[in-house]
Amino acid sequence: MNTQKKINAINEILTYAKTSPYYSRRIKIPLLHSLNDLKTIPLTTKADLREQSPFGLLPDSNMSLSQYHESSGTTGTPVSIWYSEPDLDDIVRGITRCGVNFNHHDRVLIRFPYALSTISHFMHRSVQMQSGCVIPADSRTTVTPMPKVIDLMKRLNITVLACISLQAIMLAEMAEMQGLEPKRDFPFLRAICTAGEPLTPYRRKLIEDIWGVPVFDNYGMTEVGTAMVDCTQQHLHMFEDYFHVEILKDDLETDVKPGECGNLVITTLRKRATPMIRYATGDIVQEINSPCSCGKGRSFVIRGRKENLITIESVSFDLYELEKMIAPLPARRFWSAGKITNTLYLFIEKESSTDTIHVNDIEKLKKMYGVNISIILLDKGTLYDRTDEVSFGMKGKPRYFLTDQETENLLNKIKIN
Repeated sequence: MNTQKKINAINEILTYAKTSPYYSRRIKIPLLHSLNDLKTIPLTTKADLREQSPFGLLPDSNMSLSQYHESSGTTGTPVSIWYSEPDLDDIVRGITRCGVNFNHHDRVLIRFPYALSTISHFMHRSVQMQSGCVIPADSRTTVTPMPKVIDLMKRLNITVLACISLQAIMLAEMAEMQGLEPKRDFPFLRAICTAGEPLTPYRRKLIEDIWGVPVFDNYGMTEVGTAMVDCTQQHLHMFEDYFHVEILKDDLETDVKPGECGNLVITTLRKRATPMIRYATGDIVQEINSPCSCGKGRSFVIRGRKENLITIESVSFDLYELEKMIAPLPARRFWSAGKITNTLYLFIEKESSTDTIHVNDIEKLKKMYGVNISIILLDKGTLYDRTDEVSFGMKGKPRYFLTDQETENLLNKIKIN
């Protein structure tokens, strides 16, 4: 979309959004004359969305509502998001652009949470739109615990597994606990689709090494739905006709320089039941502003959540940087990180009894980052309990980042044991 078309689209959306109680007070500018004018509108934050839920963001229109979703609410009042049928059609069509290319031969096992979350419903519809068959194996019900999922994958000749990236690793371990080899014993599996948490290239490689199939990512959130999917080359591309993005420095005003990491801000470009104008997502991203070999333009790298940054002596560690550190180590499946004073602690579960960390490897990392780093190998099961096969993998969102108190408690637990 060229600049003038984008300005026209934003002006249309601003006029529409101003019919909602919330944006009628927030949007004072009559029309944009340049994209830079958009910065005169205050950012919309998650706190704003909580305050306005459930009805404050709905424009005063005759739009028919089709579906309702909420954020998890783990950090406060849930955020209410409404979708119309055209909204859902846009999102589902966007997902069909994914390089996995669902087809009528596919049997896709969807292992995301259903209920009030979004991605399971969106992917469900997208698979069926492309004539594939869905096996809905909700990750938040005792009806489909992990052993049952492994049974379904084997018995139904599943071709695509759709789940958060950590679930893909957990399911592989569950298969191994049953004496199966993920690469060998699921011959019909051709791909894995991930969503729900950032997928770094290091975790992608880990999952591909375990399962022996390509991994395609899907980026989005409850507030806007799916916004990017991987192409055939496994690069994330924004739905440029659906969203306008800004990548801002930490002052949340200045654009980052090309290639720099920054804070992702999204504006929806279509008439949505719940429009989002300059929504500060809380995610750190990096734009790769060069043509992709798939034929599309720029792509994006999702680095992690801003709130999860671990900063030591002005050096910040996001999910991307931590998994880059972990990738060369002998154990890399299950980990957590935290800090106490000026030391970064990486806790990693052993994958075999012979796993060791060499002092030289830690010294190299200390020199590279200029901070004190401690890597501690834990016995298997310390971070993720495998004793109950039903509950294994059915907890809420993964927690890779520990509070200072949790870090101290884990260190004390290790000393006691």
